[in-house]
Amino acid sequence: MSVVIAMLKIRSATTEDKESIVRVYNLSTESESRLDEAYCELLIRQGSMVVAELDQQLVGFGAIDLAATEQLKWLYLLPEHQRTGLGSQILQQLEHTAWNAGLTSLRLHSFPGAVNFYLKLGYREVSRVDQIGHDHDGVEMIKDRGAIKR
Repeated sequence: MSVVIAMLKIRSATTEDKESIVRVYNLSTESESRLDEAYCELLIRQGSMVVAELDQQLVGFGAIDLAATEQLKWLYLLPEHQRTGLGSQILQQLEHTAWNAGLTSLRLHSFPGAVNFYLKLGYREVSRVDQIGHDHDGVEMIKDRGAIKR
């Protein structure tokens, strides 16, 4: 009997990862929009993007922009790796970056299908009067530094 153990690694993204990041984005979204590659490169250079590798294959990524109004920019996984806990691990790394940088809350714009994911991890919907508005469907959410996972 042999046992195969998958090797998971979450690490800072490098410019060499960009092509794989774009591939993951394209395969995990059903929209016609394209990933802003120049912004992607900026976040990589700033050290604000992480990637998830499973057996040396990039299967997900996430990014944070500490200076933005909505700091959590991206969190995408290949469809076959969704609902495995990997997204939570990527998000935890991004939150760690935010809290270490001194942020007291972390804001994002969630696709409707991901709202429950964020709710389970301590995020809440932003009240209507505090929303900044978007030109596409989604839910504005926020997590305060001290929020506890449900």
